[in-house]
Formats: sequence, structure tokens, C-alpha cells
Amino acid sequence: MSTKPESHPHVVLWGVAKPPNAPSSSGFCQKLEVFLRFSGISYEVGETVPMKAPKGKVPFADIKHDGRTVTVADSHFIILYLIEKGLIKDPDTVAGLTPAQKGESRAWQAYIEEALYPAIVRDRWYIDENYAVTSEEIFGSMAWPIRPMISWFFRRRVMQSIWNIGAGRHSQEEAQTLQKEAFEALEARMSSRLYFHDSEQPTRIDLIVYGFLANTLATSGNPYWANMVFRSPTLLAFTKRMTSLLFPEYESLLRRIEEAEVLN
Repeated sequence: MSTKPESHPHVVLWGVAKPPNAPSSSGFCQKLEVFLRFSGISYEVGETVPMKAPKGKVPFADIKHDGRTVTVADSHFIILYLIEKGLIKDPDTVAGLTPAQKGESRAWQAYIEEALYPAIVRDRWYIDENYAVTSEEIFGSMAWPIRPMISWFFRRRVMQSIWNIGAGRHSQEEAQTLQKEAFEALEARMSSRLYFHDSEQPTRIDLIVYGFLANTLATSGNPYWANMVFRSPTLLAFTKRMTSLLFPEYESLLRRIEEAEVLN
């Protein structure tokens, strides 16, 4: 019988191409990396495209543990798998959240992921001037004959996806109303506290909120949302604190936050 020690768990996070020392252009890929970084589990980021993913969307993950590799799709279910298999600790359990607090977190998660973020993504891809910026940020390093074709293909794909879930059926004014409502609610909830539940350490919802804030503040493709957040000392302080704690290499994001702090 082999006495070789079992290797430590390792996660390969498969997502869209990620710029160096900056958040992912996908909010859900960024959310998952936040959890991985916070948990301390060994991980690496791999580049793929949604068409190659098990559910036709990113992220998905190859999770290596106990002598096997398991592929899990969807950021929510990847995190649940890691917690349920004991590969990472549950931040909510560590913080001692009550069932009611956990329920509140889940409701906020749904609000952010299913109402707010699609409205923001709509702004990036439906508004021509925002799309021009988004395209340059994501595809700018590609060779010219390929770049416009790839950019057009992904714009068409994202717009269809946003239309299918309903956010694309809103007018620009309606989509930005959804963003403003979410901003006001989130700012009020986070006011005068370090973390969402006024705990001493981040919980799941803090990691989720931070992941989407980092994603949306690192790009110039969603100015309506970003400008509101950059004028909020509460949300800036939270984002700066979490970035410094988890991703100090995000120097460009930290500079953006510090520049905004000077103007407030």
C-alpha cells in the first residue's frame, strides 16, 4: 500500500482571458476567484471560451482532490462543491451567521447577480460608445483582421443572452434605473460598517459584492454604474479594503479608487 501523502486540493478556474494584475472582464469569473483567493486553496486561472464550457458559459472549474479531478460548472455550484467537500471553509459558518442572515445574503446575491449585473452588462454591450471601450479592453491585443470579427461575434452572443434573460428588453433609462436602485440599496446597507452583516470578517455576500465591484470598477465600459460608485465613500472604502486584503496586485484598480477618493 502506498504511503505517498495525498496531494493538496487544486482548482483550475476556467474563464475568459484575464488581463494581468487586474480583475476579470467576467463578473462571475471574478467572483469565483475572490472566493478561491480568500479561502487560501491552491488554484490557477485558465483561459477558455464559453462555447467550450459544460453549460455554455464561464466559469467552470476542474477541481483536483482525493486522487481525482471533478469538473463543476457555474460559480455558485463550484463554491458549494468546495464547501460541501470540505475543501474550503464556509465564510458564513466561520462568521457565525444565523439562518436568517444566511437567507438575507442569498436574497442579496440573487439581486446582484440576476438584476443588477445584467443591467450593467447591457450598458457595456448595447450602448455603442460603451461597446467600443469594452471591445478595446477585451480584444484590443488581437491582430486586426481577427479582432473585429471576434468582437462582433461576442457582442452578438452577449446581446442575445442579455435579451433572453430580460435585461435586453429594457430601455437604457430603465436599465439604469435598476442600477441606481441597487446602488442606493447597497450603499445604505454597507454604510457605517466594515462588512455586510457587521461581522468581524467577510462572509459569502461580502465576497460576492466585492467580486462584482472589482469587475465593474476596473473597466471604463460601464460609466453610469462606475460613476455612482466612485462618488460613494462607503463603497470605495469597502472595495479598497478588500482589494488590499486579497488582490494587492490590482494596482490600477487601487489607483482609480484613490483618485476618486481625492475628488470626494
